[in-house]
Amino acid sequence: MEQVLTIEILGQPFTFKTDSGGSNAKAVADFVVTSVDQARKQCAQKTLSPDKGAILILTALNIANEYFDLKEKHQKLLQDISQRSTNLLNTLESQLA
Repeated sequence: MEQVLTIEILGQPFTFKTDSGGSNAKAVADFVVTSVDQARKQCAQKTLSPDKGAILILTALNIANEYFDLKEKHQKLLQDISQRSTNLLNTLESQLA
């Protein structure tokens, strides 16, 4: 079901349509708004009036950094699961032999 959401980022409203579930789209929109607010606070510590472009670039970098951290953790988890599965399979095979 198509849904229309409006979020406000740095004082400017953005309206978009989404085909995904309403709660998921709302969670994504809230995440972006929160990320922008965090970046704005980071920029405000360094300069009195940071420009919107700098805030949005910092937001993108922060989100990308979080994405790559999660991607790395996911890859390590998959490797761990694969190794444990192999060990378990070897143990089962040795017990059955």
